[in-house]
Amino acid sequence: MAVTLIYRSVRGIKNHLPYAKTDKYVAIAFIVALYLQLILGLIMFTNLGSGFDFQYIPDESNNMVAKRLWPVEHIVLMLFALFIANLGLISSFLTEKSQSRFKKVLIYYSIAVVLIAISLLSIYA
Repeated sequence: MAVTLIYRSVRGIKNHLPYAKTDKYVAIAFIVALYLQLILGLIMFTNLGSGFDFQYIPDESNNMVAKRLWPVEHIVLMLFALFIANLGLISSFLTEKSQSRFKKVLIYYSIAVVLIAISLLSIYA
């Protein structure tokens, strides 16, 4: 969704296209996908019924810090990304001109995608 949205925004700015219903629906679908990911992520974070918990093992105390730090960092960055994407959707709805809409969507959603990428890359760093 994000790639499609950014591509349509860049194409709309370059070719001076009108902001179509398809652009609006893709932006809304991206927000809906983010909310679904939030709900599923919270369900997975609680580990309902999995039997997995953070037990203290003295030899793996360094891993305990990583297990505690990553979920907090990930949740905070993802919530910021969701907040920024919502701001982009609202500001694009309040704007009248198509070029301004495309620019706002491109800026806000690109920031949200960068935050999501940073959050996911922190897993592997």
